[in-house]
Amino acid sequence: MNRLALHGGVPVRCEPWPQWPQSTVQSEQALLTVMRSGRWSVSGLETDGSPAWDTRFAQAFARYNGVECCVPTANGTSALMSSMQALGIGAGDEVIVPGMTWVACASAVLAINAIPVIVDIDPLSLCLDPRAVEAAIGPRTRAVMAVHLYNAIADLDALLALTRQHGLHLIEDCAQAHGALWRGRRVGSIGTVGTFSMQNGKVLTSGEGGACICDDPQLAARIYRLRSDGRRLASQPVPSGHMNLEEGGPGFAQNFCLSEPQAAILLCRLEDLDQENAQRARQAQTLRRHLEEIGGFGFQHSAPGTEATTLYHFPIRLEGPEFDGVDVEQVCQALSAELGCWVHPTYPPMDEFSLLAPGLSRRLLAPPRVPQPLLGARKARRQHVVLAHWLFLTDSHAMAQIADAFAKVKQQAASLRVRQGEGQL
Repeated sequence: MNRLALHGGVPVRCEPWPQWPQSTVQSEQALLTVMRSGRWSVSGLETDGSPAWDTRFAQAFARYNGVECCVPTANGTSALMSSMQALGIGAGDEVIVPGMTWVACASAVLAINAIPVIVDIDPLSLCLDPRAVEAAIGPRTRAVMAVHLYNAIADLDALLALTRQHGLHLIEDCAQAHGALWRGRRVGSIGTVGTFSMQNGKVLTSGEGGACICDDPQLAARIYRLRSDGRRLASQPVPSGHMNLEEGGPGFAQNFCLSEPQAAILLCRLEDLDQENAQRARQAQTLRRHLEEIGGFGFQHSAPGTEATTLYHFPIRLEGPEFDGVDVEQVCQALSAELGCWVHPTYPPMDEFSLLAPGLSRRLLAPPRVPQPLLGARKARRQHVVLAHWLFLTDSHAMAQIADAFAKVKQQAASLRVRQGEGQL
């Protein structure tokens, strides 16, 4: 093979990749309808007697996930915050969170003055290690946050057993798992509450947005009030020109509402979710077969009971001896140059996020707690590269090109090691 593109060689792929997010005729028409309606928020004034798009999306997303209730939110962080507050979690309580995921899982706990207890991950699933969870449960533990990370479902059998045994809430963070199936049920419907993010990179997105789902109408009513500045939907129809929200009772709450344009986009794009998820899964299988033939690469495992994962990112473990002593960042840069797209490592271990450094904010009652070193998260960070989901909205030719790029970088890995050493002189 020729020189790496990173070192001046010819890249494997020069064609553009699919754009994400993707717009459709239906979503654009719905967006135009909202913009002309005069009502851009659930707190806007009633105009034509039809349900708010916020309500329509909530009903559709609840049906899709097989649950009774859905409350849309401004983003995934506010979905977590509203859910935890609705469960009575607050100052001084502890919530167990994974040692590898996006920082918002911990910062949302801190934002309600609770304490995130950060524990290690399983080396194969990259999700919560149930043994680490069990060791971290203490008298102040109120909930376990299971994140279905990248392209896997967390070990729900073990986590359900633990939370039931200790009387804890299981919060499913499904920000990266819209539509995934476990034992015949959608993720998010298994724990006490499921939360979602609809941020720009997610497989169901409106730029920003979120949602909480559950089967408990009283819990959903508390979440609704908490995300709506203490208000609830009016119990009776209101005349045109009036707001169809009313005061929902005493207690602290904030405005974490989804906007009407966002809700309209989500309602339309929800119709495409299963088809796009299936396409990603097919292409991922194709890529996996190619990489297995090349050798030296490993893949993320999903928990027992998994019937369908959702591919948000596709982690690939660098197992071949060719990569010994090569920094994963160097491998990512080389693959990015070959493919013309962003290839990156996993999230850093949670305790390495500067956002969580102690002493940076006077509003926090206590810093996160890390009872044991996050050895699994650190090792995973050193070993994995990650591909974004929109790369899989392509065809088998694109998968062959990705495989060719991995083969090329593997063969030329020694040059990365040499240049890495030169940079340290």
